[in-house]
Amino acid sequence: MIRCAIPAINMRRAPTYYLTLAIVSTLIALAIVFLFNRIQLQYDVTANARHTLTTQTQSTLKAFSGPIKVQAVLGPDQNTREAVTELISRYQSVKPDLELTFINPETNPERARELKANPNGELIISGNDREQRLQQLSERVFTGALRQLSREGERNIAFIVGHEERSINSDAPSAWSTALSRLATSGYHARELNLVTESIVDPSTDLVVIADPRRAYFPGEIAALLEYLNRGGNLLWLTDTDINNPAGAGISAIALEFGIDTLEGVVIDADSQAAGLESPTMVVLNKLPRHPLTNQLNASVVLPQAKALAITPLAGQTTLPLLQTGESSWTELGILEGAVRFDEHSKETPGPLTLAVSIERQLPNGIQRVAILGDADFGSNQFVGTGGNQALTESLIVWLSGDADQLEFVTQPAPDSSLQLDPGNIITLSVVWLAAIPILFFSSAVIVAYRRRR
Repeated sequence: MIRCAIPAINMRRAPTYYLTLAIVSTLIALAIVFLFNRIQLQYDVTANARHTLTTQTQSTLKAFSGPIKVQAVLGPDQNTREAVTELISRYQSVKPDLELTFINPETNPERARELKANPNGELIISGNDREQRLQQLSERVFTGALRQLSREGERNIAFIVGHEERSINSDAPSAWSTALSRLATSGYHARELNLVTESIVDPSTDLVVIADPRRAYFPGEIAALLEYLNRGGNLLWLTDTDINNPAGAGISAIALEFGIDTLEGVVIDADSQAAGLESPTMVVLNKLPRHPLTNQLNASVVLPQAKALAITPLAGQTTLPLLQTGESSWTELGILEGAVRFDEHSKETPGPLTLAVSIERQLPNGIQRVAILGDADFGSNQFVGTGGNQALTESLIVWLSGDADQLEFVTQPAPDSSLQLDPGNIITLSVVWLAAIPILFFSSAVIVAYRRRR
């Protein structure tokens, strides 16, 4: 017989032994908790490291001087709040002075009204005495807002006046004051420019806007605009009328400069009318051509009354479509009453139709950017809040003002965001997990029970 010697514990010392063991165990547990709270380690194993801030975002945060304040005006939905907290926490890990606060408009309506927050919820980002507002949240969108807050210098935008153009100061439905007030918080400042009293466009002007003029320009005004364009100035031209209409603005010389003309008639889109819109001239564009200016837009653009553009390719410039209709559209020349249909025996032009274009020219002093749109209502006070019109308006101003880099921050799609299995793999997994493993466990239980009985 083999005897094992088991060390005996002195019963008198047992209480001291167990007390010491409890104290040591408690200290070890407290040390582990302390280390877990002090040291945070994260490992992102996803493709493209989509749970880690991109190098572009980290560079933006490190270059940002001063604190950042984020006010999330959101309802009580916990899932939305958790999503916001999760994303913002990544930014806080790089920039600790980024502050996040939540404001519930239901329990604190006074504060929400004071901030003029969107009733559907939005994030208000403040920094460097500027402000950005977001209705959607992703790393691309949030970092783009930070880059606008951190951009040095102001952008000067001149709206030509004196020809019954759209107002930038009025609260009238046709004015552009709402869209421009949002842009002003990001450093894009608009002013009126009368070329009769100012014979030249100030060299500090980053963008000139021709906003749907209804009266003819004087020859001296046209000469001033051409001189500005020959210097490489950027231009945004909005028109609801025929460019070559003798009773119109008479600025066809500028259109010839870029090879652009308007087609006769107003655009009708059958696909848009199928949605039951009130006006037959209203065009809803759900798909936009690929372009750096429109890549970040994910909402429909609504054009209340659009003109189609005719494009003549010119050497030395790159012309790309910004807005296009489908094949179910045409330029209507008849009276807009009753059932409006395409007349193939008339001079009406069938779709697809180009409603807006961008033009880039490489000049000695840099790249010149021009955008011409056959509609001026989309950015007006009445329609700027419809669909993606606000985003389109701001993107046009930002891109044309020379800040195209702020539109190119794109988060790459992750290939491991979903699990794709072929039928063979599905059958194999089903057999293993739904049949083989349960049978193995059941067989083991039967064998153990049989042996215990014996």
